[in-house]
Parts: sequence; structure tokens; C-alpha cells
Amino acid sequence: MAQQEEYQIPIFLINGQLDSGKTKFISDTIAMGQFAEAQKKLLIVCEEGEEEYSEKLLKDNGIDMVVLEKEEFTEEKLKELDKQYDPWIVIVEYNGMWEPSLIGETAKPRGWQIYQSITLIDACSFNLQWNNMRSIIAESVKYADLVIFNRSKSGMDLGSYRRSMRALNPSLQIVFEDDKGEMLSIAEQLPYDVNAPIIEVDDGDYGIWYMDVSERPEIYVGKKVRFKGQVLKNKYFKDKNFVPGRKVMTCCADDTQFIGYISFYDNIASLENRQWVWVTATIKNEFQMAYKKKGPVLYAETVEPAEPPVEEMVYF
Repeated sequence: MAQQEEYQIPIFLINGQLDSGKTKFISDTIAMGQFAEAQKKLLIVCEEGEEEYSEKLLKDNGIDMVVLEKEEFTEEKLKELDKQYDPWIVIVEYNGMWEPSLIGETAKPRGWQIYQSITLIDACSFNLQWNNMRSIIAESVKYADLVIFNRSKSGMDLGSYRRSMRALNPSLQIVFEDDKGEMLSIAEQLPYDVNAPIIEVDDGDYGIWYMDVSERPEIYVGKKVRFKGQVLKNKYFKDKNFVPGRKVMTCCADDTQFIGYISFYDNIASLENRQWVWVTATIKNEFQMAYKKKGPVLYAETVEPAEPPVEEMVYF
């Protein structure tokens, strides 16, 4: 390929078990024009299910498709495809039964780099697959950027699904979609019981809790919550004020900020700035000058020292 060494060809890796909706997901993504800016596009299909790609869709969007068996997924074959098609981007519909390490360990043509790894899971089949193929699913999730539980329904234990995935990959983004491909509302996919005597917020779910309290404070007024956060104190706070919170990354390493709610605590002098703590508090919705309006305020009952979470950064 006559391209400069620094030029990178992004690989969009779409993984998942048979009938998890990979073909439909890729077809819909193509139809929405997500890859339109790239003139030359190569789709590598490693598994053929019941649903097939529309020849018209591929032709109209300038996409060449190649089907590879496992024994063909080699350095030599990929270099051959690179020379033949000269792609600007590569989309891989991966076989969920293959070792995910195969695509990482196989030497790729110069410039080919995995840009985004997405694993699709059929929510209706998840319990059965998790009980019988846990190690296979786990491998497909460990190095993924995003997991999409499609065909999700209200009433499913989506919170436990989320916790299972976050245990494998704390920085993982997780999305739940219904059988129409529409994302479920936050209320339908909360990873904790909002009606529990104490709302227990896992380390990986702090961002979800923070956003939902912000958007629906009336649901949380009078509720008790327990979460892990980092102490923020400064000279502008009152004697009994501090903010227990977390750093969040919204898009890149340079775009980080500290998020948390103003909290009242009688023994704030015992807290060190940046100390990690477990906070048990009652949530109220009150006017605060820092907000310049009414907003969530925490009245802490206990603040106890804690170990930092495995993943200190919160990801949206």
C-alpha cells in the first residue's frame, strides 16, 4: 500500500454469538451512513447466520464483502485483501466461537488497527449462554469498548446483566435496546433497586446513579443511598459542606471533570481532601447557591474510609 506509515486504517470489530444480531447491527449502521466518509470499505464476515447482507445496500455504499473461515484468517490472507481492496476502513463481523485473541494476535497489514470493539448479546438468551458458555462470552467482553444487549425487555434483571459485564471490564460501556433497536430509558435499565431501604451503588454504576438523580430528583427525595467517592473540600464550602464524587471522562483523557453533589456532614474535619470514602446519606432536593437553583443535596449519616475502586475514572 502506498500510504504513509502513520496512516491508520480503523477496524470496527463486531463480535457476538450466532443470532445475536450482528448482521442487522452492521447493516443498520451502514444504512445510517456511519461509514459514508470512507470511499473504500471492506466487510470481512467470519460467520454466516440466517440473516444475509443486502447486495444493494453494500453496492450503494461502496462496500466490498469477503467471507473467511477460521483457517483463512491469517496474516497472508489479510495482506492479500489489503492489496486487493485497498480499504480505508475495515468492518469485521467476527465469529463469537473463535478466540477473541485471534484477531489481536494475527499480524495485520501495515496501518490496520482495531478502532472500536463492540460485542452484541441477545438479552433473551443471556442467562442460558452465561451459564453454559461463560468463558467464551467473558473473553468477548474483556477487551470490548461497548456491549449492546439487544432484544431487552422491561422486567428482565438488567441490573445483574450489567454487573456481570462490569466485573469483567470496569470501563465497559453498556447499552440495552429493545426488539425495535430503541434504547431503553435509564429508568428501565437502572442497575440498582431504587426502592430498596438503601440504594447500593456499585463502583461501576456511579455515573448512572449521578445522572438519574440529576434528571429525576423527585424519585430520590427521602431515599437513602450508599456509594464510594472521593472527598472534595475547599475554602468556599461551609464548615459542614463537602462533595463526595468521582472523576468522569466524557470523551477523551483531556476531557475529565469531577462530579458529585453537595453534602452535609457533622464531622467534616475528620476527612482528608481526595480521601476515598464510603458515604451513606439521605437525598434531598434543595436550593443551593452553588447550583443557583434547587438540586440534589446529600445529608450524610456515615462517612467511612474506603479503598479506591479498581477503575477510578467514571465513563459515560
